[in-house]
Amino acid sequence: MTETSETAETSARGMTADGLALTASAAVTAAAGMIGWVLAARLLPPAEVGDTSAFVSGFLLVAGIAELGLGPAVLRWLPRAGHHRRRLLGRGYLAVLAGSLVASAAFVLVPAGADVVHRVPAGLALFLPAAVGWTLFQFQDFVLTGLGKARWVPVENGVFSALRLALLGALAPALGALGLVLSWVVPTVLGVLVVTVLVYRRARSGQAAVGMLPDRREVVRLLAPAYPAMLCVVVLYNVVPLIVLHRFGSAANAVFFVVWTAINALDVAATSFVNPLVVRLSTEPGQARALVTKAAGRLVLVFAPVLLAGGLLAGVLLTIFGPDYTQGADLLRILLAAQLPRLVVIVGVAVHLAAGRGLGVALPQAATAAAAIGLASLMPSEFAFGVGMFVTQAVLAVIVLLHLRGRA
Repeated sequence: MTETSETAETSARGMTADGLALTASAAVTAAAGMIGWVLAARLLPPAEVGDTSAFVSGFLLVAGIAELGLGPAVLRWLPRAGHHRRRLLGRGYLAVLAGSLVASAAFVLVPAGADVVHRVPAGLALFLPAAVGWTLFQFQDFVLTGLGKARWVPVENGVFSALRLALLGALAPALGALGLVLSWVVPTVLGVLVVTVLVYRRARSGQAAVGMLPDRREVVRLLAPAYPAMLCVVVLYNVVPLIVLHRFGSAANAVFFVVWTAINALDVAATSFVNPLVVRLSTEPGQARALVTKAAGRLVLVFAPVLLAGGLLAGVLLTIFGPDYTQGADLLRILLAAQLPRLVVIVGVAVHLAAGRGLGVALPQAATAAAAIGLASLMPSEFAFGVGMFVTQAVLAVIVLLHLRGRA
């Protein structure tokens, strides 16, 4: 084995270990989320679950908008920043904080947003800390990965998830929907405070003697297309349940939200798995072909069995939430099938992000989000929406594969 191939293999092993850590983090978060919604479904009627889920979708939507696309960008910039890391982080945190404050205010002032906020007790008072806290909380996962501490992320999210479930169990019986909301807000704020201290200690220690900050041209080239792409992902994850809520009602949205949350958790986990690929490609562009091939192969190896098992057990899994939720089994199956070609799209997006090609990041995400909004708005049923999403992802996967081969 040559020195170059040994270096590539070492990088691939480290990348895979980091990817598995981030996937484990996403899995823990998703499992805790599902357990939380199971408890909510058992404690609250479907209409209240639907209203509370809309509130959660609302502050997740704001968080995605307010992040300004800086989370994925720091995966490319932080590994090269060297002794400029604290300056880069300071600017990033300030930008994200400002964005979250503005976006939160805008959401509660829009009539549709105000309706969502007022559907839960004390919703107006709790929305700002929920949205601002979650914006910073999710940004910190990217920061830790960019700093080479991806293996801290599952610890952070594991503690957060355990605290959230403990609070839900303690507060929901007495406070109902308010207890569910507080179980999100309290651990989010605490997590932000603790991790911020850890991040700045890490950024101060062990800094490289040299480093570089992205210049204005690079920032614009990446973020100008990539930020709209991030908005498209936010729309994909969080706006679709709001459309279902207004088209089909709270009870139907409770079922759809459970299925959609499971699919989004898998999507986040797959994206998390390839985030270390972005970090490696930004510092080792000469190993691109080998790293991409290994990352893609291991991504399929990890996620294809999960998708197959989920499809076979869809009805059983939804029974956990109660008999009213089993009607979503066919929707869950078709959306799980759509995730298989989606894996190809995720790898393609990571390659473009690592190269700083914002347009390559934006186009697949924009196409997915546009299809999701159109399908949710026009299709006569939730299952028809799922079929449309499968066709969309299959077409995008073919396009991405052809494009990557053309660049090979």
